[in-house]
Amino acid sequence: MASPRGDSTVAAGAVVVRSDAVLLVRLTYSRQAGHYMLPGGYVDPGETISTAVEREVLEETGVKATVAGLIGLRSRVQDGVSNTYCLFLLHFESGTARPHGRENDDARWFALADLEGPQSALVVPLAHAAACAVLRNEVTIIAPQSASAWPGHDAPEGSVFL
Repeated sequence: MASPRGDSTVAAGAVVVRSDAVLLVRLTYSRQAGHYMLPGGYVDPGETISTAVEREVLEETGVKATVAGLIGLRSRVQDGVSNTYCLFLLHFESGTARPHGRENDDARWFALADLEGPQSALVVPLAHAAACAVLRNEVTIIAPQSASAWPGHDAPEGSVFL
């Protein structure tokens, strides 16, 4: 998830759910190295944010998952760059969690009991809050709608979260 330099970036994090657990990865870079975070990353040119988050989950963990909806948004300015980070709920489809190797060195499923126990200190606060909220059913899911049904929308691909 190395940041492209510019005035603005858009990234997505995935709360991937399988049964009663969420998928987290242990980062090998940034000030958060050694801590668990949501899999995810930046949107590449020419791709939608939904496609980006599904791609990033597969690349980082080997898990195929599909977007169920948007559950949160973080907006901040860091080092002069506006950064928008969208949090998505994804449903597990298939695959066995495995680390990427370069961006993370561990990928594992965390149940709510894990997140409430001693391991919680190893989880990035935003990832912890999002994962716990999902596992406690305390989130509102804004499901994607086809952008083609949106009045005035002329792009063949895309979604509207409304």
